[in-house]
Amino acid sequence: MATREELRQRIVDAIDAHRDEIVEMAEHIRQNPEIGYQEYMASDLLARKIDEQPGFEIEKPVANIDTAFRATRHGRGDGPTVAVIAEYDALPGLGHGCGHNLIAGSGLAAAIGLNTVMDELGGTFEVLGTPAEEGGAGKVFMAEEGIFDDVDAALMVHHGGNMTGAPTQYPDGTCLAVAHLDIEYFGQTAHAGMDPYNGRNALNGLIHFFSGVDSLRQHVHMETRLHGIITHGGDAANVVPGYTAGKYYVRAASKEQVEDVLAKVKQIAEASAAMTMTEVKITQHPTCYDMRPNYVMGRQYNANMDEVGLVRNGGREGRAYHSTDFGNISHMLPSVSGMFAISEDPIPGHSQEVVDCSGSEFGYEQFIKISKAMALTAFDLLYDKELMGSVKEEIATRDN
Repeated sequence: MATREELRQRIVDAIDAHRDEIVEMAEHIRQNPEIGYQEYMASDLLARKIDEQPGFEIEKPVANIDTAFRATRHGRGDGPTVAVIAEYDALPGLGHGCGHNLIAGSGLAAAIGLNTVMDELGGTFEVLGTPAEEGGAGKVFMAEEGIFDDVDAALMVHHGGNMTGAPTQYPDGTCLAVAHLDIEYFGQTAHAGMDPYNGRNALNGLIHFFSGVDSLRQHVHMETRLHGIITHGGDAANVVPGYTAGKYYVRAASKEQVEDVLAKVKQIAEASAAMTMTEVKITQHPTCYDMRPNYVMGRQYNANMDEVGLVRNGGREGRAYHSTDFGNISHMLPSVSGMFAISEDPIPGHSQEVVDCSGSEFGYEQFIKISKAMALTAFDLLYDKELMGSVKEEIATRDN
């Protein structure tokens, strides 16, 4: 029976041995971006690469989502189930401006590493391919279909610009909850010059909605974010618009605050319709909850980052102002994401700089290291019953 350190070394050695293959896959995904729920190439490629590792069982599709999958590697007996989360969707018009090609690659790296030791561990290791993080809430739908029901802990990686580290104390690692709305106004078209009195202006309804929400801003919590776009404002300037549409996001520090603000936003939408004698249709998509990281897992993650040679600089302190469907999973079970630098200087999120850095020599060097750290943390959770017990105790007793 191999020692703990021998098993951990196997994981690191396996990832090193397959480094070129892992990087090539991540780069291929970066060069061929696909938006949410259309990631056919990326999800097929990742699932196929994992399937090449003997012992893995691939289920694809899962949760009635064509681009979602589950790759499962059973150990020698009973034990916990630890999952690594893989994302691979790109941003419309930008490509991999959030570095999801690296998140996909980390799933392959972890599978390669853990596959070398699972025959000597109890429990189960999974890679979950989760589409459409960028506004599509893929993980939420997967959770509703029971994909996470048997998972005891979930791990991810995510680029941090120039920052590296996992969260270890509240509120570090938290983020905003978000609700996504599609807003449509229905009026009556008319000739804007000849008989405007016969029209009911759907654009006025949508504009009043935006103005009304702007008036709400001074009466919400400081961390609340309200933002949206008009996706259809009419068809011609000399025609009273009979149909308009927009998309709107409501973000706040918790799902409870989101629900409170969301009720007010919906009231404004209805009032705007009444003001303009139009009708409004509100389509609400699944709410992504605020992230509640597991800090016991975060501390173990950091220890493994140190071991593989990552230079930690504390990561992002305090609450972040993005949102993610991983937040919903963190409300269900112990979850944490390890942040890693892909640039030596600060870079903006969702940018061309991220697209470039996620394919750079430095970015890939960091990516391989963080993948090792994540794989080692997954191993620790499977191997160390006391650690897993502490992880579960934290989520059972937290009050935030």
